[in-house]
Amino acid sequence: MFKRIVAGSITIAAIITLCWLSPSSAQTPGAAQANVLTDAEKAEGWRLLFDGRTLLGWVLRGGTARWGIEEGSIVAEATAESSQIATAEEYTNFRLKVDFWPDQGLNSGVFLRGPRDPRAPVHQFSFYEVNIADDHKTFPTGSVVDLLRFDPAPKSVGQWNTYDILAEGNHLVVVLNGITTVDVKNGLHYSGVIALQAWNTGKVRFRNIKIKPLP
Repeated sequence: MFKRIVAGSITIAAIITLCWLSPSSAQTPGAAQANVLTDAEKAEGWRLLFDGRTLLGWVLRGGTARWGIEEGSIVAEATAESSQIATAEEYTNFRLKVDFWPDQGLNSGVFLRGPRDPRAPVHQFSFYEVNIADDHKTFPTGSVVDLLRFDPAPKSVGQWNTYDILAEGNHLVVVLNGITTVDVKNGLHYSGVIALQAWNTGKVRFRNIKIKPLP
């Protein structure tokens, strides 16, 4: 079952339910336990940004990808036009965790601290872009586009992966599947929304999107 959203310029206006058989690749052990905070996480101040059932709290930011829900994951079917959804809420200092599953040929990313205005473009100049694109020639998965390359390029296609990202003042740390890929200080972006991208071909899936605001 697939839930497709139709959004206005600022808020989600409706949710339409459509039939769409999900690929077996998205059915992974433990998926039923996704999108839930443990008691320890709640005590530490973590919050879910995705409840596993709806796209409440998320806003379309352009492009023609089909965004929706499939088996407890945010799923986007990419097109030749870059497409994004973003949080309605802004964040300054935080730790962010995101699980993602990219198809071959997909270009995606997790964007940080960009403008809230839904008319503002979402790209590497207006946000920090933590890339999801194994085949990217200059900034493959694990890199922050136009800031720091992670080498060698990892293999994230066709499996669940986890980003654990720290943004605290001018300090940005990216950990991919337990390996630190970026640890840099840069003062270009200090606050803003978080966005997810779908571009090129195939689908991308996101789940377990949780944030811990920091002082």
